[in-house]
Amino acid sequence: MSELKAFNDYMSNIVEPTFMDYHAQPGSTRLAFLACVAVYHSIDRFQRKPGNLRKKWGEESIMFLMVDMIAHHFKHVQSNHERCKEPPPNTIPLTSLVFNDDAAIPDSLAVDHHNLYFVIRDAITFVKEQAQLRLS
Repeated sequence: MSELKAFNDYMSNIVEPTFMDYHAQPGSTRLAFLACVAVYHSIDRFQRKPGNLRKKWGEESIMFLMVDMIAHHFKHVQSNHERCKEPPPNTIPLTSLVFNDDAAIPDSLAVDHHNLYFVIRDAITFVKEQAQLRLS
């Protein structure tokens, strides 16, 4: 199977249906996490060890970086970006990406579900653009 076909199959069978499930239930934290995990793991369709590509994509797309960070919170860990005591220049210093379901969490550290929809949508667009550049 070609890399492009494998990528397209993953997008059409996993990423897009999961994102549409979240779109249908926009307040579902579970579906938001699953959509982020699915989008993040599209990177595996490009390289077996995607560490360098992950860093590059996080620098090129704030939306992919946010999806990466949320996907890693799914496992109750921090992304590499969050482990830095000093965020790299020209980045948003997000110490934690959580959903604003908890009143105890300051709004400045929360991601609203409405906004997250657009973050995930734009991350999917970014990944598809990368596939066109790298796999075509």
